[in-house]
Amino acid sequence: MVSWMSMADVNADAGRCWLDLGDPARAGTAIDSGLGELDPRRSRTKAVFLTYRAEGSLHNRDAPAAAADARAALDTALDSGATRCVDLASTLIRRLDNRTEQPRIELREYAPERLAG
Repeated sequence: MVSWMSMADVNADAGRCWLDLGDPARAGTAIDSGLGELDPRRSRTKAVFLTYRAEGSLHNRDAPAAAADARAALDTALDSGATRCVDLASTLIRRLDNRTEQPRIELREYAPERLAG
């Protein structure tokens, strides 16, 4: 293992791979494990992991969970000041489809306000 990679990174990256392979259930387990093991000081990494988890919720058609994790990812990214993480979370939010489910509507209204502030 690479010295800078923790088990949190390995687990969340495995989750990202499971997402890419079309297995959101396995992805969710791995990403949740990564989030649980993550050092709280690594807020940029947390934003990335939350984005992964939101993508898994999108695959599972769980709009409330996807919106909640996308919002948390955006807030965490903005608080960390990491442009790459803000871009990742913003891209995910734009990918939310245009259905009229309330969590998605609220997130689409919330994100521009946070990005402008």
